[in-house]
Amino acid sequence: MLASNSLSKKILSRKVLSSKNLNIHQQIKRFRLIVLLFFVCLSLPLSMIVYYGFQKFENEMLFQYRLKSSSAVVKFNNTINKRLSTEQFRPPEHYYYQQNKNDNQANLYSSSRSPIARDIEPHYLYDLHGLVGFFNIVNEKYFNSPLLPYATLDENMAANLPYSQQSIKGRLGKIAKIKEILIENKYLKPEGKQNIKNEEIDKFTKVGNFQIIETNNHQLIFYRDLNINQQTSKQGFIVDKETFFYKLLGLYIRRAGYDNEIQVQLIDRFKSDFSYFYQYDIDKKGKASIEVSSESNNALTAISLFDEKLVTPFQQFSVEFTNGELPLGSATSFVLLFIVVLSLVIVTGTMGFYWLGVKQIALAEQRMNFVSSISHELKTPLTSIMMYSEMLKSNMVQDAKNQQDYHHFIFDESERLSRLINNVLQLSNLNRNQEVISPEYVKIDVLKDIIQSKVSTLINKNNFQLNFIIDEKLSANTQAFIDLDAFSQIVINLIDNAVKFFNAAKIEDQKRQVIDVSFTLDKSRENTLVFSIRDYGPGISHSQLDKIFELFYRCGNEMTRTSSGTGIGLALVHQLVIAQGGEILVKRQQQGVSFELSFVARQS
Repeated sequence: MLASNSLSKKILSRKVLSSKNLNIHQQIKRFRLIVLLFFVCLSLPLSMIVYYGFQKFENEMLFQYRLKSSSAVVKFNNTINKRLSTEQFRPPEHYYYQQNKNDNQANLYSSSRSPIARDIEPHYLYDLHGLVGFFNIVNEKYFNSPLLPYATLDENMAANLPYSQQSIKGRLGKIAKIKEILIENKYLKPEGKQNIKNEEIDKFTKVGNFQIIETNNHQLIFYRDLNINQQTSKQGFIVDKETFFYKLLGLYIRRAGYDNEIQVQLIDRFKSDFSYFYQYDIDKKGKASIEVSSESNNALTAISLFDEKLVTPFQQFSVEFTNGELPLGSATSFVLLFIVVLSLVIVTGTMGFYWLGVKQIALAEQRMNFVSSISHELKTPLTSIMMYSEMLKSNMVQDAKNQQDYHHFIFDESERLSRLINNVLQLSNLNRNQEVISPEYVKIDVLKDIIQSKVSTLINKNNFQLNFIIDEKLSANTQAFIDLDAFSQIVINLIDNAVKFFNAAKIEDQKRQVIDVSFTLDKSRENTLVFSIRDYGPGISHSQLDKIFELFYRCGNEMTRTSSGTGIGLALVHQLVIAQGGEILVKRQQQGVSFELSFVARQS
């Protein structure tokens, strides 16, 4: 009948634990969902801020790049306008080597070199790169250049010009090049003569606007029509198209100051086969460079920055600025760092919140298991004590041997209750710092006697054998710095655990019903005593090593566990060892497990 009631209580207890475990799993799932929603609620606004923030950075950088590109084109156009305006207002007589001036009021006649004749590339035309030279044509028959007054080297040398022979040869070469270009493009007849004299120009000279044509050899001829003394005249200059655009347009692209690579395509809208690509790059030192190519870099065409037609007379040309990837600017690195830090804070905070929550749920589970366990641990012996006491009190047991057995049983159960209550109270006092631990130096022999006196009943009752192993290096006067009451509590809990789990595992090998208690000196640390308790029971797994000293932790599943206990014994042992300034280490053995406790020691 008693066995039936005990079995029913165990089944009911397991059903209650099953219901509690189910609720705990539901709580963890619910908490996980809450944490996930919390993380999503934090991440979504952050993601939107990052998205729109970077979009704003991109738009701002796109605006800056378009502004820089527009500024480069405007400066190029302004330079062209300025230079053409300068040439437009240049007096016709400048296109002759000699300028003849007649002051009718003073009745004076003077002659001087044209400003264009002073240098091959005059300083005021510094940005008309690729200049071939200036020319003057009258009626397509007569040719003149302001570079030299005569057609041959000897004539120019005889005129005592302020140039060296080498300089005159260079100027004659340029004049020949100019004549060749003009003849090829039918502005000058092959039999055209040079050395046109600068006659006095009427004040009624008509000057037209500059026009431009492109030769087959990619030169640009800038000219204006004039009517001088009723004769048709063309004046202008010739530049090399490639050099002109490369130097002038490249100059303003380089000055724009982009932060990464861009490409500028120069397009002739009337000639599909004409295209030049200016590829801007900047090195690590911040130095900009321009390379001109006839082939496009496809990696720099993804983003269209700006396109515009050039100013008259280059209206047939247009430029297109493109880029492969927009930089986000120097301020972006600080924003990105802030976003990374904020993201790490959110992720870390969420993980910490989740970990803390799960720990609290697990702690709540352990506490419920502890309450269930301690209720069972208290109720079972109390019920047995009350039952046997009542039987003895009512004189139901007349046999003296049975009476003695009942008395022993009541004493053992009372001792068991006392140990349990002492564990709970002592653990509570340690957690509240109310337990007074007063270690003192105690001899090894005294510790050995305490162990025998405290656990002999438990050892004998369960048919165990207690072996003492004392290191030969330890003398009779070796002393350990230990609190006797705390040491007793440690020994009782460790040996009680060893016996309890051995019996629960139902190991039938009597040779393993042994507990070894050893005292040795630590080889690696001076004045340190190692006290070890080793059993030959079922042992523990690797996963249990890190948890075995946790409060309320019990090996195995609450539903299938056959051993009794509350999960506070080893936690109490750990805290008592630490409170005495010692260390505790658990080691897995091939059979069983060993607990090694280190205490301060001395040789008196």
